[in-house]
Amino acid sequence: MTHRHSSGVAVIIAAALLPCLVAAPAHAAIKAGAVSGTQAAGSGQWSAVATTAGAAPFGTGALALTFTAAGTDRQYFNVVNTGTLSLTGETFTATTTRSSAAVERCSTTWDESTGTCPSGTITTVMNTGASPTALNAPLAATGTKIRLRVRITAAIQRDSTITIGVTVSRSQVRTANTTTS
Repeated sequence: MTHRHSSGVAVIIAAALLPCLVAAPAHAAIKAGAVSGTQAAGSGQWSAVATTAGAAPFGTGALALTFTAAGTDRQYFNVVNTGTLSLTGETFTATTTRSSAAVERCSTTWDESTGTCPSGTITTVMNTGASPTALNAPLAATGTKIRLRVRITAAIQRDSTITIGVTVSRSQVRTANTTTS
């Protein structure tokens, strides 16, 4: 009978201590200033396009610029962030049907009427026929753009077409950050 009595006492003691054992972790969290809650997770898209359009819609795919012997040796275009995520850079391809050309960037703002880069530096991003070339040109938000130009570097041959392609890889997307609200 002693055996039953001690078992009964153990059950009563355990039942009495149970609320204290359950409340202890919650009390410790409150005392430590811990807060719990939910956090929304989102997703996004990354993309950019070469375009002559100044505003949306920008189009999709590669941009084809046609040069003629009677025309100018340079044309300007925008590279626009058409995704929902900030970009740290883009990768370019440039092909041509006849003449050779360079894709160039101005460190300030192009003076398109004179073809100069006042108070700045002109940098060649790539030449036609080269391997795809990455450009570290941040495009922070949807719709932001950089202005580039294509300049013919050899004699313009009749109806030369320069095709500019732009791609963005995951490594060229700004890393995610967590915010609190």
